[in-house]
Parts: sequence; C-alpha cells; structure tokens
Amino acid sequence: PVASGEPLTGEEIAQILARLPALDVTPEDQVAFRLPEESLPPPRTGETIQETFPPPPVPATPEAVEAGPLEVLRYAPEGEIPLAPFISVTFNQPMVPLATLGALAAEEVPVQVEPALPGTWKWLGTKTLSFEYESAAIDRLPMATEYVVTVPAGTQSMIGGVLAEAVSWTFSTPPPVMIGSYPSTDPQPLEPVFVVLFDQRIDPEAVLDTIQVTAGGQAIPLRLADGEELDADKAARRMADDAGEDRWLAFVAQEPLPADAAIQVTVGPGTPSAEGPLVTTAAQRYEFRTYAPLRIERHDCSWGNDRCPPLAPFVIQFNNPLDVDAYEESMLRVEPALPGATVDVVGSSITIRGATAGRTTYRVTVSGSIQDTFGQRLGDDARLEFKVGSAEPALFGPEEALVTLDPASKQPIFTVYAINHDSLKVRAYEVQPSDWPAYKTYLQNLYQQEKLPEPPGRRVMNETLKPEAAADALAEVGIDLGPGLEGGLGHLVVVVEGQGAQRLQDRYGRIVVAWVQVTQIGLDAFADPGQMVVWTTALKDGAPLAGVTVGTGTGKTLATTGEDGTAAFDLPAE
Repeated sequence: PVASGEPLTGEEIAQILARLPALDVTPEDQVAFRLPEESLPPPRTGETIQETFPPPPVPATPEAVEAGPLEVLRYAPEGEIPLAPFISVTFNQPMVPLATLGALAAEEVPVQVEPALPGTWKWLGTKTLSFEYESAAIDRLPMATEYVVTVPAGTQSMIGGVLAEAVSWTFSTPPPVMIGSYPSTDPQPLEPVFVVLFDQRIDPEAVLDTIQVTAGGQAIPLRLADGEELDADKAARRMADDAGEDRWLAFVAQEPLPADAAIQVTVGPGTPSAEGPLVTTAAQRYEFRTYAPLRIERHDCSWGNDRCPPLAPFVIQFNNPLDVDAYEESMLRVEPALPGATVDVVGSSITIRGATAGRTTYRVTVSGSIQDTFGQRLGDDARLEFKVGSAEPALFGPEEALVTLDPASKQPIFTVYAINHDSLKVRAYEVQPSDWPAYKTYLQNLYQQEKLPEPPGRRVMNETLKPEAAADALAEVGIDLGPGLEGGLGHLVVVVEGQGAQRLQDRYGRIVVAWVQVTQIGLDAFADPGQMVVWTTALKDGAPLAGVTVGTGTGKTLATTGEDGTAAFDLPAE
C-alpha cells in the first residue's frame, strides 16, 4: 500500500537546509555556458544523387544465339576408365528453356544409354546434360560394364537446330580388381582363413569358383568360411569389416595345408562382378608360406659377427614367431655370467643385453623346450657362441648442455665414463652467465672446424687423468672441479678429451663438453610477453630463498626476491 505523508512546512525545510555547510562558489563555476573542450566539426554536405530508388525494372535481353545445325561439343567419360561417377553431354545450342529444376526434369532427354540404368538426368543450364546413377549401394555407375551412349540424329534444339548425324561413343569400367589379400606374411598356420578384397561388389560364391589355391603345385579344394571361422582370426575379421559391404570373400581349405610349403592363391581369369557382365581376363595372384619345424636361423651381435664389441646385444633369430607366454627364464643360460642381463622376446627373435666384457667368448644355451606360436618345440638344446672382441675407445658424459652438480656433495665432482682410454685430458674454463651466447656458438662449431676450438672463459684447469680400469671395461671417472672454483661455487665450461679427439672425424664418442654450475640456488622462471616472475629455492631442501638478487647476464640488477623466494619485474623492451 502507498504510505500517506504530510508535506514539510517552509520553516521546517529552512531548518534542514541550515544544517548544510555553506556552498563555496569559485570563479570557474560562474560561466555563461560551458562548452566542451573540443566541439564536433559541422557535418559536411554530400552529393545528392538524382535517381529513383528502387530503380525501374529493365527488360532482360536474351543472349543472342547463332542459328545453324545442332552439334555435340563434348561428352564424358570415354574409353576405358577406372571409375565413372556420371555421364555428361554438352551441346552448342540451348536444348531446354530457362525453367525450374522440377520443370526441366520433366523434359524428355535426347540421350540414350545402353545398358539402361536407373537414375536422374539433370540439365546444368540449357546446354549441358548430366546423368547420375541411383543406387543405395554405390554412388557411381556400375563397374564391369561397357556402356554405349547415343545422341540420335534429328535431335532438335530450342532454336530449331537439328543434329544431322547421330553421335555415339563408348566407355567401360573394369572388372573386379584384387586390392587386398590375407594372409600375406610368412610363416602361416596350416588352416588359415583366406580373405580377398576387391574394388567393387562381388558374389562370393561366383568368385570362389574362379579361385585356385595350390601347395607345391597341388590344387587344394576350397569352401567359403563361416562366421565362426572368420571371427576366430581377428586380423581376417578386421580386414573384412574394413573392406566395405559385398566387396570381399573369406574362404578356407577343406583340408589342412602341408607344412613348410609355398602356397599360391590365384584369382581368375574369368572372375565375375556383381555390378556388371564383364569378367577378368588375367589372373591375379599372391603367395605365402606355411610354417616349418622350429629352428634357429642365425645368431650374432646386433652389429654382425665380424664386429662384436663389448655392450653390443646378442641376437638369436628363429624361423617362426616365438610363443611369449610360454617362454621362461630357465630356457636361456649364458656362460660366463652376464651382469645386468636382460632378455627381450619379440616376434621371431631373442635379444640378450648386458655388460659384456671384451675379448671374451660367451656361450648361450637355448633349451629345446622353447616353442613357437604354432605349438612346436625346438627339440634339442642349442649351444651358441658369441665372441666379444675389443671395444673402440669411447667416452660418455651428460647429454645436456647445462649440468648442475649435486648440492649435497662435499666435493664438486663431474663424472664421465670411458672405455679403452689410457688417459683423459681435462680442461676447465671459468665463465659467467654473460658467456652463455658464446658457449652456444662454441657448441655449434664444435664438429665443424678441423681443429678443436677454444671455449669461452678463462682457463683455470688443465690436467691429465688416468682411468683405472682393465682393458675393454667401462670406467667411471670422477673429475674434481674444486681447484677451478673460488669458494667452491661458480660456473665452468668443462672439456674432456679422449685419445685422438683433436681430429674432426674422431670427436664423436671421444669428447665431452658441458657447462657445469656449482650452486646452492635453484631458479625457476615464468614469463609472458611483458613480465617475468622468478622463484628461488635452496637446492638442498627446496626452501624459498629471500634476498636473492636477480639480474641479466650483463650484470644489470632487475629485482630481489621476497620472503617467499619470488620476484617479479617487467621485461625490458630490448
């Protein structure tokens, strides 16, 4: 409800206004009219167009058409073609009036096609006629068919032109072409499911009558595979499902195939199509082989028998794929013992990896109980020899360009690994973050120049180390960087050279280069186009570090971290 009220008297209003402070009036407030700081410019006059809108209708003038005899300018397709999506004919004169598609569809078509096909003729304009085949199964003209297209003599255009002589042409689509087959790899079981794919629809029964399977030259009786047999072979089922409806057939032999035999599958000639009457005139073939008794084909190092250095894997190759589920560790024995040995059974091969010693002959015994995927066993135990020779001199180190040493270590030790190196030349160069661009350039040129280039920085270490390891044994070499660091912290570019590393062709595997930083500060940085946030922590325990100065490589200070170890600053424009 609306509340009722009583208006204040003049005296009451005066009492309320008397409570307000006096209104100070400044000279700026007393102006006749306050104009905007910048007035809008006056509108400019435009050109007046003296035309009627909308314009009056203009009578359409039809395009002039030259009179004369009617001609067929072009047609398609023609000849032997792999695929026929449509038929097209173009005349030199208008054949139908300008009208709706529905009205044009009712016009009689001056083109005849043999054999007759269900479909739709469409006028594309007034001169071009197109035919599209109608079918729920395919979106093109049927394959395996020879077509004859005729435009009869006497055909008349809309302006009276007459076709003096009939125009006729032919084209044909191919009979069935085999585009896929299964099985196609060796070896195969004795009762495989055969699958053949075609580029068009086929009748499996009719096609099977034109297929012959031979084993060693002897014909094998065949029958179509049933659903259970196809489902039992996952690869065959997947291939059939992906082939498309009615474009494949699956069949099996009525008796098991012979073992260790070459199997040839011949399709045609005379293979029919379910789309047209043409049949194949040439045979289409593929081959595979059934499994043989399980045997070892070869054994060697992964680098070949003539070169078997330490650490190279041993490879045992069988003729058939092995049954991984049936494999047990006891089926392989290596003598002498191989430290850190691992065994991988993949396909038809066994790979043995481990810390093999140089100049040593290893004997691997393969149990006769090992079996393949066909259930066959090797039979007798096989004893194989692998003669490991001497290793090429090699040197390994961190693959990263920047290495941070363990902050908990009492000594700044940089570790490399060497084999067959009597001595290692170690040099270290004191650098600053501002040297990082020059270091990257040094790495880019490391394998480009004939002579080993000098890295940036001031050399602070130059010594030779003797790895303590037997011949052909991998040695872990710890390099104490303490003598090159002031106060135990700093940045060093470390270069470790093995024998012959100065030669360009020998630097791979014989030189280690790394930027090594020894620090107690961990640094993370996050940047967007305008700002960077840094977070500093103690490397030992991850605690945030306050009061850490953050600057550029040129020494310019940008920020100092707060209690949470973070600092934010704007990125410089340059």
